[in-house]
Amino acid sequence: MDRYTVGLVSELVNQGVQVTLFHRACEPLNLAHIKNLRCNIVGLKDYSGLHWEQIVLPLALLKGKFDLFHAPAERGVPLFAPCPVVFTIHSVTGNSYYNLVQSGLLPGCVSDYLGYDFNPSSYSFWNHLFRLQLFRANYIITPSDFCRSEVIRFLNVHSSRVITTHLAAHQQFEKPARPENERDTLLKSLGIKKPYLLYVGGYEPHKNVAGLLETFAIVKKTRSDLMLVIAGSKFIPKSLKQKALALNLNANDVLFLVDVTDELTDLYDSAELFVTLSWRETFCLPALEAMKRGVPVIGSQWGAFSEVAGDAGQVINPNDYTGAANTILQMLKPEKRMFLSDLAYQQAQKFNWKKTGKETLNIYKILRGKCRQ
Repeated sequence: MDRYTVGLVSELVNQGVQVTLFHRACEPLNLAHIKNLRCNIVGLKDYSGLHWEQIVLPLALLKGKFDLFHAPAERGVPLFAPCPVVFTIHSVTGNSYYNLVQSGLLPGCVSDYLGYDFNPSSYSFWNHLFRLQLFRANYIITPSDFCRSEVIRFLNVHSSRVITTHLAAHQQFEKPARPENERDTLLKSLGIKKPYLLYVGGYEPHKNVAGLLETFAIVKKTRSDLMLVIAGSKFIPKSLKQKALALNLNANDVLFLVDVTDELTDLYDSAELFVTLSWRETFCLPALEAMKRGVPVIGSQWGAFSEVAGDAGQVINPNDYTGAANTILQMLKPEKRMFLSDLAYQQAQKFNWKKTGKETLNIYKILRGKCRQ
């Protein structure tokens, strides 16, 4: 959501939009994110998040006489906004996993995948507020057609109000690759040995990193020279390290990393393949980042992965670890990998912030025109 907000704001400014970025004064924004945004950034004081969202923010919109308000991160819609509202919903994760479990595609219960229980029919104040925000928004933006279909289906939003504008990769992934010897120095400092497979994403249960470990253990029986590098966020769950040990995967086989940022481009550039067994993604931005670097990608047949990867990606059943392992082994063949590498790079060029910004600005113009009428 941070990357979406930063990428979109930057491009809107490029296209001549005067943007004011509001945030809670008690929660300063990441300086690295905002240093080049070239927009007005205003911290608003509040007593709580709800007070900021429903009282402080609409008053600031009224005082500033803004043409439109865009809530970019799945919350923050002021119900009494004095102007048209655009609301970006990145995922309806709870509803989606509830459906996967109820349909029998995933065993167990929803909490096994999300870490908490979820039932779309249960009532809570926050769920009710979210429903009101859905109703208040003039248009809802989603990052993929898959996500759009889920918003329409699970949240009962009319299709005419839901529009897809795809995500794009950060500008760091547009830069030329560094010389191989420089990349090798970085890899060595991180404890990475080539050749390796790469996963980038979260460590949450629904990302199915445990399934990726099981798949890699099968791959290792044929390709003992391979390493698996897992670049996640926040912290490494102890259960995943225990899972690796139970599969006889030691520190020379699997490397867990946390919050890799500037080094990520080098990790992509030296990887053999990008692999994710996340059950379903509503976009899968890391796959796009990998394709920007010409890295072949593998991901779930459920969700938006195939929408992003197109013919350049190989889809797998995330429940079938043996099948996923066989796909990996096939893609590691030099001729196959080289062919898919070219396709991956070509497919990635279809996604860029200029296109996303233009499509978003078109939505703004529609609302502005309606407001004037």
